[in-house]
Amino acid sequence: MTEHEEEHLVDFRACVKNLEEDPDPAHEADILLLTCMDFRFFLTIAEIMEGKKYDHVILAGAALGVVQEKWPHWGKTYFDHLGLAVKLHKIHSVWVMEHRDCGAYGPKGFGLLPANPDRKEERKEHMKQVREFAAKIPRDLHFKSFLLEAPKIKTLTFDQLIGDD
Repeated sequence: MTEHEEEHLVDFRACVKNLEEDPDPAHEADILLLTCMDFRFFLTIAEIMEGKKYDHVILAGAALGVVQEKWPHWGKTYFDHLGLAVKLHKIHSVWVMEHRDCGAYGPKGFGLLPANPDRKEERKEHMKQVREFAAKIPRDLHFKSFLLEAPKIKTLTFDQLIGDD
């Protein structure tokens, strides 16, 4: 496993926890965070990033959304945002958060993976897209990538007191 692959497996929560708080109230951010549009992650991401200074771009498939060729304007839009984030907020890091069970990678999305792919095959395809994405990031910016497990949706149960019976 290469150093880059090991970085891809970093615990996102632990990595964020290690960010130093910047007491400077200046309008600056530490990170431009790229995530997938999957709704299952929004509350967790907001909770983990609470108190951190970051800009957030959301594209289906995260890195895949930037590098795919079906809609090339997505990549242009991302890099336009990156350029503006550097100018306005002086970001110094780009983080991309990929996740397992990503519909954008599957048959209903860009078709890079079958439904329910083998974990090794899934990781390999995410790594391929992240490497292509990372190669386009300016070298003066720090880069980190993460592959999150798909969250388990918990069902809340309760007794219905009044309702349609």
